[in-house]
Amino acid sequence: MNVTSLAVPVGSALIALGVSLGTIEALADDTTDVVKRVTAVEIKQAEAESSKVMIAQNAQHLARLEVIVEKIATQQIRLIENTAAICASTDANCK
Repeated sequence: MNVTSLAVPVGSALIALGVSLGTIEALADDTTDVVKRVTAVEIKQAEAESSKVMIAQNAQHLARLEVIVEKIATQQIRLIENTAAICASTDANCK
């Protein structure tokens, strides 16, 4: 065998090795990009879940406030009725 007959297979092998290394580096870069994208999506999902929890808590607080406002309104109605009854029974001018 002479040098020329070895040079072609060795050259082809080196070219194939170089292409393989380039492909591996490109895949590593793509993997890094995918990891960054997945991380960004996970962060957005966590923020969305956090917002859902806050909305649920605010809805609960609003429901409690509505109950309190209803109780206050009921007490005010009773107060007005009692005041009217006292005014009527004493013939007072309660305007």
